[in-house]
Amino acid sequence: MRILTKRLTNDTDLQWEANSEPDFSHYEIVGRETTAPAWTHSRRIERHTNYTVPNMSKDNFFFGVRAVDNRGHRSAVSYPRPLR
Repeated sequence: MRILTKRLTNDTDLQWEANSEPDFSHYEIVGRETTAPAWTHSRRIERHTNYTVPNMSKDNFFFGVRAVDNRGHRSAVSYPRPLR
C-alpha cells in the first residue's frame, strides 16, 4: 500500500495492489487521528485499488486498507508507505 505525498492538499491519495483471493468481496479504508488509539473511520471501497480520502489530511490522520471476504471476514490492516 502506498500514500501519495506529491499533492499538498487536505485530501489523501492511497494506492494498493489488487487482492487475488477467490472469496474476496471488497476493501475498506480505515483512518484515525494521529492521537487516537483505534480506528474511528471506515469506508467501503468495492474493488478499486486506489482512493482519495476527502478532507482528511495525511498530516493529521493514519490510514490503512483491509480486504473483506464474502463472509465478512476482515484482513489485518495494511499501512501505507510514502510514494512521491
